[in-house]
Amino acid sequence: MATVSISRGFKEVAIVIETPGQRRRVVVTKLPFTIGRAEDCDAVISDFRVSRLHATLTAEGEQHFLLDAQSRHGTFVNGVRCQRAPLKDNDEITLGVSGLKLVFQTGGPASSAAEDLLRKLSSRSESSDMEKLTLFLEAARSLSSGVVVSDVLRNVLDYALRLTRAERGFVYLRHPDRGSVLACGRDDLGNSINLDADVSHSVVEEAMNTASEFVTGDTSQLSALAGRESIVINELRTVIALPLRSRREQQTGEAEGVLYLDSRSVSRNLSGVSHDVLRALASECAAALESARLMEAEQAARQYRQQMDIAASIQRSLIGESEIQCDFARATGRSIPCQEVGGDFFDVCVLPDALTAIVVDVSGKGISAALMASIIHGMFHAQISSGTRLLDAVIAVNKFLCSRVRGQKYATLVVAQLRNDGKLQVVNCGHVPPIVFDGRASSQVNDGDLPVGLMPQADFHVIERDFPVHARLCVVTDGISEAEGAEEGTEFGLDRVERCVGRPDPVNDILAGVQEFLGHREAQDDRTLLIMERTK
Repeated sequence: MATVSISRGFKEVAIVIETPGQRRRVVVTKLPFTIGRAEDCDAVISDFRVSRLHATLTAEGEQHFLLDAQSRHGTFVNGVRCQRAPLKDNDEITLGVSGLKLVFQTGGPASSAAEDLLRKLSSRSESSDMEKLTLFLEAARSLSSGVVVSDVLRNVLDYALRLTRAERGFVYLRHPDRGSVLACGRDDLGNSINLDADVSHSVVEEAMNTASEFVTGDTSQLSALAGRESIVINELRTVIALPLRSRREQQTGEAEGVLYLDSRSVSRNLSGVSHDVLRALASECAAALESARLMEAEQAARQYRQQMDIAASIQRSLIGESEIQCDFARATGRSIPCQEVGGDFFDVCVLPDALTAIVVDVSGKGISAALMASIIHGMFHAQISSGTRLLDAVIAVNKFLCSRVRGQKYATLVVAQLRNDGKLQVVNCGHVPPIVFDGRASSQVNDGDLPVGLMPQADFHVIERDFPVHARLCVVTDGISEAEGAEEGTEFGLDRVERCVGRPDPVNDILAGVQEFLGHREAQDDRTLLIMERTK
């Protein structure tokens, strides 16, 4: 399908992705527009429950359609599961995953949503300060630059000072360890303030911790404030402290921040500003702060995805070539992680008189499993390259992991060495049984020992056998043998693997068989496969 760019002048189309604690808006700039977990999707959703390619957005004329891409958990529009559904503005899209919602949006010209609001702002000189403030905040939130948020905070304070005729304004944010932390300060002349030693911090803390408002236009008339030392010492006459609460925080009663204003003179304008206007001011400020947090979360998620891309690239480069040959044998392998990085790997080492291969499956998934896999990988490669015997290499790795990891993680593995005289040695540490094909029939090698990393004194032994010309050794991880099919409770199993080992292209046949067996389901575990064959 050809890709079509959306030019300026067309109505802006966007997908709003809402997850717990995060909301981001992705503008649709081309069609088809892909949605999924894979990094090459146009809207990337970093949730392992979402399929790599989950859904696609297309259009026919001015009508947009959402197409399910044979996803694992399905695609729903307004609660109805669909394969292909027309979309209208504000339709709710779910991907069969709890805690995740997408909203389809269409708007005005893609180039001017915020600019139009700013033009309205500049043209409405007769509007009230609160109307101007609301317009400005709407414009600021429609922009994607993190710099705009800091501008919003400054403008919030500038408008607040104009509304109340106070002399100074501050925004404080809640910090988990340090209480209230100054985020922004301004005076009535538009200057930034970085020092707040003479602020009534007791009022700020009270507003933060109790989510209660503090508004007074003449503190000299309130004897109850005599105990507020900073107010008395600094002769503050006007003091305003408004808790900043998002919609979620309004339900819980907590405050994420405080808008604080004060003055040494009695405000001539405070009496004309109702509490409702001040509350609206605080609400708008809270909305701006919430936007800032969401943008920071989006940036952190983007950086995380970039780091995971780098980690995945490094892991792929460590695995090396998928096919290695020597004078008397060849080895072919593939490793497919179910997440960005995985705990499976294979490696092949060529020595003058032997070909050595290893397949490892670390318990668990993700970064911790990948880190441990890299440790095992490096240790085995160094020892096998230096000529260490298989058994000694396995014992050394087991002792190292037991001393450092202490049973928190372990690994199953098969290491096999084929010598040029046709002798095969295999050590199996709790792994899926290897399969041997002798040219006529295949069989499983069920002998084995404990996984490495569990017991420092574990015993391991070598399995030895003759390996004739054209014989093959097949090793898979349980991501292949235990892959679950469309019918609940069914597994791919080793019998299906055995039937493929003698074929001309066994690696691709096995992987294709697993994919067909999975159907629309997505793999839940890393899949690694290696076949060693004696060629002469």
